[in-house]
Amino acid sequence: MASLKVTFVGLNRVTGSMGLALKRYMKKGGKHAFQIIGHDYDTSKEKDAQKMGAIDHGEHDLARAVADADLIVLAVSYEDIEETLKLLSNILRDGAVILDTAPLKQPSLGLSQQHLGEEHHLVGITPIVNPRYIFEGSDSLDNATEDLFDDSAILLSPAANCIKAAVDLAFNFAGILGSKPRFLDPLEHDAILGLTEGLPRLLGMALFQTLLQHPSWVDMQWFTNPGFGVLTQPLFDTHPDALRDEFAQNADTLVRGIDQLITVLQAYRTLLAEGDTETLEGAVVSSSEQYEKWINQRYKANWDEAAKIPDVDRGQNIMSSLFGTAITKRFSGDKDDKNS
Repeated sequence: MASLKVTFVGLNRVTGSMGLALKRYMKKGGKHAFQIIGHDYDTSKEKDAQKMGAIDHGEHDLARAVADADLIVLAVSYEDIEETLKLLSNILRDGAVILDTAPLKQPSLGLSQQHLGEEHHLVGITPIVNPRYIFEGSDSLDNATEDLFDDSAILLSPAANCIKAAVDLAFNFAGILGSKPRFLDPLEHDAILGLTEGLPRLLGMALFQTLLQHPSWVDMQWFTNPGFGVLTQPLFDTHPDALRDEFAQNADTLVRGIDQLITVLQAYRTLLAEGDTETLEGAVVSSSEQYEKWINQRYKANWDEAAKIPDVDRGQNIMSSLFGTAITKRFSGDKDDKNS
């Protein structure tokens, strides 16, 4: 039996759920034991995490929190990662492994090479949540649950030169949490997650800015429901500097995604302006069918049969899937098909 000290640097839904999952594992007779320490700049979160049973105790002094820790889960605001790594480099014991939950992996891995010692090892991790929670967007510690990682995957993105022992520890830790660990190259990770995580966050911010400038916003702001709240929630949950850095450091991916999104939005605008309800209906039906297929696959959680890593630069294929070949050519300016 191994006994490991785990320290969460930053307490939120993910780290709180990790703590609860580790406690569940030990209650069920798991062969490893964990001492779980929680650290956060907000002392109330340390108290709340201990009260809910996600940690054994909180430690507000970072040096004491990570002293002799075998595993550190880093969950700080994105703009604070470099400064935190600098601090950790001076206080971590040799052999310590850091699991970094940042939304982008390439920048963090680069910073780890720059600031951490040779005996400190960083592995990027991205939890993909249990499908039963896929429509819950809040990152609050209050929403932590022991089964957040069940029936899903945790993506592991180690540096190319990361030692095997550190990767093995990250792999086994992910399994203990109830997840199926999967490896994803940092470059591929940032390209894919930039579209599924970063682009919706940017879209929500753009929508809020659009409505904020509407002449009726003073009255409109009161007529807002979950559809608006969920899409714009990152503006509440995430520090503006973190959003800025996340967008800027994954600009190429976001630019491609925005270009594709603009193409589709322009197509819908044309349909609405022309009153083309037939084509609009086809697009809605097609999207609904594909959405149902996606959500069913997500709930099946058959990660062992998951498709290969997708090509994230699909160009005009999005248009074809939504509107069909003929309508796609018309929107793309192909005059030969204008009257087809």
